[in-house]
Amino acid sequence: MDSIGDSDRSRLPALDSDLLLAFVTVADSGGFTAAARYLHKTQSTISLRVSTLEDRLGTRLLNRTSRHLSLTPDGQTFLVYARRLLQLQREALGALSVSSEPITLRFGLPEDYADTWLPALLERFSALHPEVRVHIHCRMSTELLDQLDDGSLDLVLAVRHAADSGGEVVGQEAVVWAAHRDFRLVPGRSLPLALFPEQCIYRRRALQALTDRGLAWQVDSTSQSPSGLRVIVDQARALTLCELRMVPEHWRVLGEAEDLPPLPAAELEIHRSPSLTHPAFEAFVQRLREVIADAVPASS
Repeated sequence: MDSIGDSDRSRLPALDSDLLLAFVTVADSGGFTAAARYLHKTQSTISLRVSTLEDRLGTRLLNRTSRHLSLTPDGQTFLVYARRLLQLQREALGALSVSSEPITLRFGLPEDYADTWLPALLERFSALHPEVRVHIHCRMSTELLDQLDDGSLDLVLAVRHAADSGGEVVGQEAVVWAAHRDFRLVPGRSLPLALFPEQCIYRRRALQALTDRGLAWQVDSTSQSPSGLRVIVDQARALTLCELRMVPEHWRVLGEAEDLPPLPAAELEIHRSPSLTHPAFEAFVQRLREVIADAVPASS
């Protein structure tokens, strides 16, 4: 096989990692503004880097209008290779790293999933990657995604709130009405509810389902914590929403027999910052997928 001569090498465009990362982040986030937030750069810097990459490649990668941004056919093709090049760079740096400094991964997930999955996740991961320190942040899904957008988190497991959320769907959770076994509905009275705050997608869907069925309801109690809701429901004075898998033994599931509407399943998504750079982070994401797959079915 002929080797590449100096003159041939000089004709190859320089594909700097900063340029590749800017392009991949714009493609993943859907725009220059979001990409700038992810990478902590100005929008003009991101735009310049993508333009520089296009100039070096001699082709347009993005179609830009005032209201819409999309990949060109060349952009779709090159995106596959850009991801691969960045991943190879991460693996190479990881293989050569001899630093004893700990690496921090900022991971956010709702509290109820933390109780269920974190022990197995951290046990599996920490044994293989003791160099990574995982900082756990437990909040509601919408808050976690805001923190991801502003650069405060690297990775988030969240409940899907919109069809175009951009996350990787990794499973579904059946959601049901539930109450303490001693709770009794009173005919003719509004349903007493104990729910998460207003930004909770479970809550919005449930209240809409009750309204569509013509049922009267009132939110008697609100808690941001699943533990707080459990304490309230254990008083046998309110019903709540719960993943079917997490219904306590001393509670019961309510449904059509009580004229309550069925609830849509919750879809679980993994969201990541495009600036994740260490190969161990990929291993963490894979472990997360495995833990979820062991517990809940994949979304079709």
